[in-house]
Amino acid sequence: MKKLIKKILNMFGIKVSRDIFGTHISKTNKIYNKLSFDDIYKIKIKKDNPIIFDVGANQGQSILRFKKLFPKSLIHAFEPIDKEFNNLKKIFEGDSSIILNNFAIGDKEEEKDFYITANTGNSSFNKLNLDTEWIKIRSKQYNTSQEGYTKEIKKTKIKTLDNYCRNNNISKIDLLKIDTQGYEDKVLEGADEILKNNNIYAVEIELMFDRVYERYLNFLDIEKYLVPNHFVFSAVEPNGGFRNIFEGHMFAVDALYFNKKFK
Repeated sequence: MKKLIKKILNMFGIKVSRDIFGTHISKTNKIYNKLSFDDIYKIKIKKDNPIIFDVGANQGQSILRFKKLFPKSLIHAFEPIDKEFNNLKKIFEGDSSIILNNFAIGDKEEEKDFYITANTGNSSFNKLNLDTEWIKIRSKQYNTSQEGYTKEIKKTKIKTLDNYCRNNNISKIDLLKIDTQGYEDKVLEGADEILKNNNIYAVEIELMFDRVYERYLNFLDIEKYLVPNHFVFSAVEPNGGFRNIFEGHMFAVDALYFNKKFK
């Protein structure tokens, strides 16, 4: 019975202890659980069937992750590399809840040079810097030169999120994930209308802080689109395990924002 009473008191932040001086009652420090992004989504996104946009789907890693989290979700995925897009079609063939799009998302409708790399997940509209530790390591991993790590430069079609949503009668996005290797701000710029209407709830976005590409972003570059539209910075996770620019050859994080006025 004493153990049960202690356990109940501990749940309310009260600790009971005894020593030679008698019985003592004190407050305990509340223990906080560590939450991943997916844990947060389970708490914050109340729908069983959220609408999710995966900008930079690559090999379907996030599609599988979101489908595990929300099996009834409707996912619009965007992947401009033909090889990866065709693989996605094979993997998700027959699944009407996953809509695959073979083009990029940006700030305006156009065609632009896209730099396709040996590891397609590093492909970008931004050129790689060839004098970084990152490219030295990556090129060795793929048995190529630093210059040869970029395998192809291809004119690639770009559309905007505003036009895509308008053309497909999409009024709300519950979760927008953006992983575009330094092109994230352009994606947000092309979502001006839907952002201003408070019709996006959560934004998960990758930020790279070092010189891997000729162009790289910081928090100000994306928050100028998010903060005025009522988004609140809510969580961050190191990408690749490095926590600062001095620990490793690439420093990147995934940042999570929620819209406090989502309609």
